[in-house]
Amino acid sequence: MIAGVNVNCHAAETSVERLLDHHLPLLLQAAGEISADFARLDTVPHVTVSAS
Repeated sequence: MIAGVNVNCHAAETSVERLLDHHLPLLLQAAGEISADFARLDTVPHVTVSAS
């Protein structure tokens, strides 16, 4: 694992249903986009410059 994402909210003000129906899909989408970015990283040419 390279990174983690989470959601922070006040437990007394946020229902489990709100977490599951609203926040979880957004969290999973963001995690998927981050994973896709890391997968594409291998396709990008890397240039190294040596110190002179």
